[in-house]
Amino acid sequence: MKKLNRLLYSNKFFAFLMLLVQLIVFVAMFIWISDYSKALIGFTTILSAVLIIFEINRSSEPTFKMTWILLIAIIPVFGALFYLFTRTRGVARNIKEDYNRVKEINSKYLVQDKEILKNISLTDKREESFARYLSKYGGSPVYTNTSVQYYPNGERMFEDIKRELLKAEKFIFMEFFIINYADSMWTEILDILRQKARQGVEVKLMYDGMGCVATLPRNYNETLEHYGIQCRVFSPIMPLLSTHQNNRDHRKIIVIDGVTAFCGGINLADEYINQKKRFGYWKDTGFMAHGDAAAGFTAMFLEMWSVNDGDGKMPDGGRYINSSKAYSADADGYIIPFGDTPLDEVYVGKRAYIHNLDNASDYVYIMTPYLVLDDEMYESMKYASQRGVDVKIILPHIPDKAYAFYLARTYYKELLKVGVEIYEYTPGFVHAKMSVSDGTRAIVGTINHDYRSLYLHYECAAYMMNVPAIIDIEHDFNDTLKLSQKITMDDVKRFNIFTRIIGHIMRLVAPLI
Repeated sequence: MKKLNRLLYSNKFFAFLMLLVQLIVFVAMFIWISDYSKALIGFTTILSAVLIIFEINRSSEPTFKMTWILLIAIIPVFGALFYLFTRTRGVARNIKEDYNRVKEINSKYLVQDKEILKNISLTDKREESFARYLSKYGGSPVYTNTSVQYYPNGERMFEDIKRELLKAEKFIFMEFFIINYADSMWTEILDILRQKARQGVEVKLMYDGMGCVATLPRNYNETLEHYGIQCRVFSPIMPLLSTHQNNRDHRKIIVIDGVTAFCGGINLADEYINQKKRFGYWKDTGFMAHGDAAAGFTAMFLEMWSVNDGDGKMPDGGRYINSSKAYSADADGYIIPFGDTPLDEVYVGKRAYIHNLDNASDYVYIMTPYLVLDDEMYESMKYASQRGVDVKIILPHIPDKAYAFYLARTYYKELLKVGVEIYEYTPGFVHAKMSVSDGTRAIVGTINHDYRSLYLHYECAAYMMNVPAIIDIEHDFNDTLKLSQKITMDDVKRFNIFTRIIGHIMRLVAPLI
């Protein structure tokens, strides 16, 4: 029943419904309403032409434009209706206004320490300019005074999450894409949250309406409120009416007392800690930031929490954001927490990954569950490899979504041709989202190498420079590499012809899935 609900509330269901409408229209045109077929054809032609002209003149990513134009032109009824459904942004405009307002309110507590930028500039001016970019568009300054603990799997991170939650004295903020109420991971965390709420700790929890549609009961937020946990659902699903359901809150954030923050690919369900076996061993990553950088994640959480308020109030988050100032860490390096949203046309996550590629001298190592490349990302990988940079990508060998797996494999041939090395993790599924280069720069967070993460979702991550934990990230990649199969051109030729055809068909609509 849960899987059925999730399907009914998804874009896939709407797409299927619109294709069915398309078929009915075609049949009706030729059988039942032949007298009016010219008028119907004329109407759909005019509507399609208007939408195509509108899309051409939009300031958006070129591949999105081409996909929509082809879809509207080739399948006009389906394409036009699906376009209107997914691109109508009335609700999203209201979210954008609220988001910008709360971001402006909290910006006075996120002032960049100029001495930090000066120190970065003395080492590398390119990193200083990129830090300014992330601060302006990602919403957070560069921080020092922060220790970072990297986790090569969900099991280790889960134990530290529980330990740190038990230490909470003031507040706990949690924001997740998926929570499974039937799993032991969530049961253990919920017990701690209830205990802390009884002790007077302020507990706020937000989860995504689509991500949890099959894993939480309806109105579960009311159950949590009964326990003393403040709870909000981001973009609750309204079948066929939620025009902004294409933009999901894919973030995974925990903030404790404004001093400790967790982030990464790990959701609150048992497969993420390998207590439930799905798709073999579940390889994931995350990190804990302890110190000043927690303020950046605090601000990110408050931005999403406030736009989801519903009462129009934009509270001042200063008392939460400033909490980290009481902490002193003996740690080297720089860390920039950053968020990415579909509310603007600034693709911060994509820029961070490309920055790692374009500025690498020796190597760039990438782990991602999905691989859907636009032209710019492909060219950056190609350019890096052609400059002699060792570019390696680890992907799953056992996929969670067959269509995404087949789609990712369509990029193998062209990447191998330019010297990019591709590996598939044979024990199971890779859900990690990370990029590390030259032993000095790393990105770890929630951002996949696909259109949905880079353009459509609310995402978050941390950009790290010269942080000691980068050594651990590099070691983890190399350990994972040892368990992975290197893909050769001969392997690509042996891929099942049927799955190759499916992958190339899916590539036509890659930006939309």
